[in-house]
Amino acid sequence: MQVTICGCGNAGIAMAADISFLGFDVNLFEMPEFEKNLEPMKALGGVELSGKTYSGKTGFAKLNKITSNVKEAIDGSDVIFLTLPAQHHRTFFEHLSAYLSKGQTVVATTGYWASLRLRDFIKEKGLDKKITFIEANIFPYLSGNIGPAKAKIFNYKRSMLISAFPADNNEEKCKVIQKIYPQYTVGKNVLETNLYPGNHSVHPQIALPNIVFFFERAREFRFYGELSHTAAKLADVFDEERIKVASYFDCDTTDYVTSINRNYEYKGKDLYELFLNKEHSERWGRVEGIYRVLIEDLCYFFVPMESLAKMAGIAVPITTAMIDIFKVVTGYDYRSNGITLKDLGIEGLSKEQILNYVNHGNV
Repeated sequence: MQVTICGCGNAGIAMAADISFLGFDVNLFEMPEFEKNLEPMKALGGVELSGKTYSGKTGFAKLNKITSNVKEAIDGSDVIFLTLPAQHHRTFFEHLSAYLSKGQTVVATTGYWASLRLRDFIKEKGLDKKITFIEANIFPYLSGNIGPAKAKIFNYKRSMLISAFPADNNEEKCKVIQKIYPQYTVGKNVLETNLYPGNHSVHPQIALPNIVFFFERAREFRFYGELSHTAAKLADVFDEERIKVASYFDCDTTDYVTSINRNYEYKGKDLYELFLNKEHSERWGRVEGIYRVLIEDLCYFFVPMESLAKMAGIAVPITTAMIDIFKVVTGYDYRSNGITLKDLGIEGLSKEQILNYVNHGNV
């Protein structure tokens, strides 16, 4: 199979290299305005990959094409992975849309409701008759760019959840993705994949007790290396709220501790024990990265989950409090900039109508 990776940030080049080592033809695409980011890879013809890879291989990974020409990047590709923050899903997808071919599969590697957010555009362009759109609950790797054309995978995930929208396509279409990553498990629908444990289960919870250090004092830091018992308590209570909402919508889910144990083979009873002094603690970050992940996690998960909870009559006080506190700290209004049920096309629908929508594409 030919695979296209969209985005050459921390996620994209690591994924491109590791999939290449798995024996697939891999194209790496970046938007034309960021073409300079491709130059180191173009000069070498690929990526130098190190770390704890899924393929089990490290070293130089040759790529099939490295380009900012979208037609060239996706022509003939069976699978197209979007490896970028939720904020940029639409921009990239609109850029791809004119060149997508019948039978191609597009995967949002960390979904954040991408299929529902893009549904009107997909239908308007007639792409619902041509392509399959799939969401995963979380990206396959913890990775980072460590130099020009160099990436490191600190760890990879052993279990992730995927679903197509609508879920009627799951049985046939998800098998294509499992040829690349057999550790993808097919969920019931995109409601289940989005309400499954993911980045939102850990990022804001680690950041909140470290507000002064992250936002005022540190220039660089090991984000996961600053874990606290307070962060673990926040994660536990938030998880209880998430599970209540997921259960209301008949989603099979698990707690975040079990999910992380399964994903990384880390042992521990809470967030503090799971990540401290593990591979996650090796990765350095900056405050700019926290601002980005907070927008992603709060606007694209906390806010819509809060709305789903309200619809279901479920109290989620910790979720609400964290949205409000981070607004004060960062000055960014996550709720007014967040994803609404209207944005997802499910405003005013009953539980049964929402389930029918994600399963069959209609209400």
